[in-house]
Amino acid sequence: MKLITNDYGCGTSSSILDYESGDAIVVSESNWRFVLDIQEDLLFVGHDFLLYMWDTDEKVELWKNHVGKRIVWCFEPVDSHIEQWQMKSHYSLSQCQKFIHDIYATDERTCDKYGIKWLPQWCSNKFYEMKARPIETDKILFSGQAGKPEYHDRNNLLRTILNDSDMASRIEVTNTNRSLPWENYIDNFLKYPIILNPVGILKGCNTRTYEALVSGRVLLQQEDEIGYYRHKDLLKEYPNIFFFKSYKDLKELVLGTDLVDFVQQDPTRQYDDNNLFARIRKITQ
Repeated sequence: MKLITNDYGCGTSSSILDYESGDAIVVSESNWRFVLDIQEDLLFVGHDFLLYMWDTDEKVELWKNHVGKRIVWCFEPVDSHIEQWQMKSHYSLSQCQKFIHDIYATDERTCDKYGIKWLPQWCSNKFYEMKARPIETDKILFSGQAGKPEYHDRNNLLRTILNDSDMASRIEVTNTNRSLPWENYIDNFLKYPIILNPVGILKGCNTRTYEALVSGRVLLQQEDEIGYYRHKDLLKEYPNIFFFKSYKDLKELVLGTDLVDFVQQDPTRQYDDNNLFARIRKITQ
């Protein structure tokens, strides 16, 4: 199976390209048509970001004649808080349904609402390969997207932390956008023993979840009020993940638990269960 992806310049594409497996194919709006000639099964990474490949009925007809099985994976929610994004997402999905054999999604509300099969995220293998990088602090790290309106809940949580002296002294926010080059992001990430992952756009676990787990770092994973029952069931046996919902839950966890004790020196199982190849097996077996 070939994985068809844009170079998103972030964890999603790096979680594929860093494996250097030879099965990843990067396309763009100007050069995608050669994929039509690939006589293998295809996994399209991103139903809306790849819309240019099937945005007309003429292109859909071309895909209907492709010889392999065609699967699309929605790694972002189908429903968006931003109307323009949602219109694009829904249109792309309606086009996909005309020629796609299977649709998968990571977002739990998407799966529940639209009856779509579930495929969880994964992360770049570099976090596992570099897991022995020395930890330099006992602080908790937040490093990710924040500040934009679509991250409303995440913004509120971070603001509450920074206004609470007991918590602010324990948690460091090193960046709230993609300002760090990828190698610097990984190096900064692995300096810390504990990673805070508040809720974001995705109703479920994102790449940061698996970056923490496979590197043996301790993960504080927030879930929304409804909860992430698929993800929690998948990850329930790993000792280096703690789920929480409210700020009160988080504060009790941080102040009442020696979290550093849960750092894993050998996160082999976490990696074996949650790498790129493990995910592909879920849809090919």
